[in-house]
Amino acid sequence: MKISAKILSATFLIMSLAVSTVFANNARYSSESMSGGGARALAMGSAYTALTDDVWSLFWNPSGLILINSQQAGGMHSERFDGVVDYDVAVYATPRPDNSVWSAGMIRLGVTGIHFTKLEDPNSPHSEVNRVEIDHTVNDGEYTFFAGIARNYRQWRWGLAPKLLFRHLGSDHRAYGLGIDVGGGGRPLPNIPVEAGLTIRDMLGTVLVWEQTGRKEVIPPTLRAGLAGNFLLPRLEARISPAIDVSYRFEVLGDSDALGLHIGLEYMVKNIVALRAGSDDGTLTVGGGLNFKPVSIDYAYAGHSDLGDTHRISITTRWGITLPTLREDAPEPAVDSPEPEQSPDE
Repeated sequence: MKISAKILSATFLIMSLAVSTVFANNARYSSESMSGGGARALAMGSAYTALTDDVWSLFWNPSGLILINSQQAGGMHSERFDGVVDYDVAVYATPRPDNSVWSAGMIRLGVTGIHFTKLEDPNSPHSEVNRVEIDHTVNDGEYTFFAGIARNYRQWRWGLAPKLLFRHLGSDHRAYGLGIDVGGGGRPLPNIPVEAGLTIRDMLGTVLVWEQTGRKEVIPPTLRAGLAGNFLLPRLEARISPAIDVSYRFEVLGDSDALGLHIGLEYMVKNIVALRAGSDDGTLTVGGGLNFKPVSIDYAYAGHSDLGDTHRISITTRWGITLPTLREDAPEPAVDSPEPEQSPDE
């Protein structure tokens, strides 16, 4: 039985909106504060676990790296929460002759001008004559370095992303940590263009150790599961991609804040212009993109009533072609992937 792309898209969106109503009362800070890279993902409400198919997959679901068929690199800058926080990302991925894809990336989060305060007279209680004053100002920096690998297993894909964390608060406080993210995905029903994805961030619990004091902090795992469709609209020379993610943060196990919902929609015209919108756990997100081949530019905006606005711009470039004979078990290339040139004698 042939199913209309429009009917599938409409059904998918109605289900997403219905679920979002259930979680509408669970308002809290946006999960964008812990997100990876790429403006496309943010513009779609961070509903990217099943939609990953490019170099940015390293941060969302490393199994999606296997879907690229050329070398890719990306860079991103984000002014978050009205410019209070700088967020920068760089990433690279390349297919390998052994039918795998390797990747490396870095995320930097920085906050400048953090004030440490003290009382004018530390030996006396706070009062109108013993006021708080600025003692000194420091900068905060958080760096995460990723390595990733992805492979196919039958009709499914899997990926691993070990990571090294480094944090500093001024020059006197430093912490180091190791962690790992894992992910998987695939198409449950071969005849229906809907992908499923599953990611566990900090799967074993990422431990941070502060160098000066030896104090340890543990970042508990976060589970994300998602579905994403990719429906072609031939008459409009377009495609529509709805997506939905559900996340669960073990940091607040059993609390209503542990559960999050992320929904997004992408409308791509002639594989050149993209319009996107979503809800990142209750925070409205919008954005768009231009695909010039081999370079694409994406923009995303997220508004927050308490923390201010976030703007994100990312650039992705692709070059080189992986010979098909080296990756015979690889999935079909993504819609915006460049096609290999044919030699004259073929």
